[in-house]
Amino acid sequence: MIENNDYSDSFCTLHYRESVRRYCGVKEDSDLRYSANGKKIKEQLVKCIWSEQLFKKDKLYTEDGLRVEVISTGLWNLEEGPDFKDAEILLEGKGVVKGDVEIHVCSGDWIRHGHSKQKEYEGVCLHVFMWNDRKNKYIKLKNRLVPQLELYNYLKYKLDKLADMIDIENYPHTGSANAGPCQKRLSTISLDDKWIGHFLDYAGDERILVKAGRFEKRLNTQTFEQVLYEAIMESLGYKNNKEQFKHLGTIVSINEIKRLIPSDASIQERSRKIQALLFGMSGLLPSQMSRYKSAKDKYSLEYINDVEQIWSVIKNDIENKPMDGGLWSFKYSRPGNYPTRRIAAISRLLAENFETGIFRVILKSFGLRVNSKSGKEGAKAIIKKTESIFLELFDDYWSYYYIFGGRRLKSRERLIGNERSSVIFINIIIPVLLAYARKMNDAVLEERLFKAYKLHSKLSPNNITRFMNYRILGKDTQKRNVVNTARRQQGLLQIFKDFCESDDIACKRCVLLLSINSEL
Repeated sequence: MIENNDYSDSFCTLHYRESVRRYCGVKEDSDLRYSANGKKIKEQLVKCIWSEQLFKKDKLYTEDGLRVEVISTGLWNLEEGPDFKDAEILLEGKGVVKGDVEIHVCSGDWIRHGHSKQKEYEGVCLHVFMWNDRKNKYIKLKNRLVPQLELYNYLKYKLDKLADMIDIENYPHTGSANAGPCQKRLSTISLDDKWIGHFLDYAGDERILVKAGRFEKRLNTQTFEQVLYEAIMESLGYKNNKEQFKHLGTIVSINEIKRLIPSDASIQERSRKIQALLFGMSGLLPSQMSRYKSAKDKYSLEYINDVEQIWSVIKNDIENKPMDGGLWSFKYSRPGNYPTRRIAAISRLLAENFETGIFRVILKSFGLRVNSKSGKEGAKAIIKKTESIFLELFDDYWSYYYIFGGRRLKSRERLIGNERSSVIFINIIIPVLLAYARKMNDAVLEERLFKAYKLHSKLSPNNITRFMNYRILGKDTQKRNVVNTARRQQGLLQIFKDFCESDDIACKRCVLLLSINSEL
């Protein structure tokens, strides 16, 4: 029986990990597939590459030598059957072909998964995979031949880079999912809501420890300050600009900023100089981009002239080359999330904490002494104090503008809002500081991190948490209320990552379902 660890003072994944070993007989990264070339990737990654068309679209050829052009990749299918529905391709000698697309890591997965015998796959018009391990030019489906496309030689970037730049956990899950066997099983037995809540707690702890482990690896070559800085940069990029922000954080490191920006300048002056540096290196200054309209209002003219002048001086002392401004995406983002606003935000954050450093300032907030009656109130005070570091960022120019020379807002806005500050707290601050606490054997810090994580309110749902909520708990609003903390949301994400997203680990091997059955 799962025991409640609500009163424990540390992260606990013992039950979750033991369950994975006991029921699944798999090791870490078991949801990865080895390709014919020995590469280890997830099928989900191949689906993302196809969905985003991160391949050279102008020179695509099927395995039997036909020129193919992708008109539409189709709709990502969350139910049984092919991975993408209603795709359109232009095939040499065939014209426009409409149908479904099935995605695999290796071509032989078509046979291994038994799709030739499944009625749902009769409408497939193209089989897409990373590697052709069977060397077949096409697949036979009833009375027709289905062309195949091997993506590996057409990728826009190296596979390792694509694996780093694509946040596969946010894809796509925008539709409603069928109820999983776990939901059906839960509805037939007498397990109460506390049981599933505790299970999600353990899975949520596992997710944080996995993230902390990743940060620990970075610390082999980087300082805590640089690791935290790069992680915050990635988070500010969201899905569309994550890779761009990550790259900007590497070509303009914390040490580079310290070298180029005078420490004796005022916060306002430091912020303006850091903005000029980051905008210049991002390639987003008006002088570097043709997308901006000529500024007309006096505030924009004054600001642009100032940062352009600072950049014209500072760029002569930088070895790295600026990025191509055209790489940044403004499409599908709310104006408040534009990369220009986010660069202004990180600039202000760095300027206000220039001497101490962001890492030490945040670490200090966890050392906060709170005269309260309970540990719960103290943990909530730490959360409030830490998130306020991000929530209290304002700028004389960017609090009123979304882009260079855009329409001026009537009232001042924060550079980072409540939701993004909470995401940064859960996904970055907790695991980075946990890596620090374990390296320094600081049990007190780890206890405070755990309590803050345990008590943090849930974040806004994303596509995956919506998908998993429905898949495990169904339409019952009361049951779905069990996911009432950020910790339990992280648990949903971990179970999804370990089982639901992978074709290689079916529901029959899912640790949640098997744990439910073991309680009978």
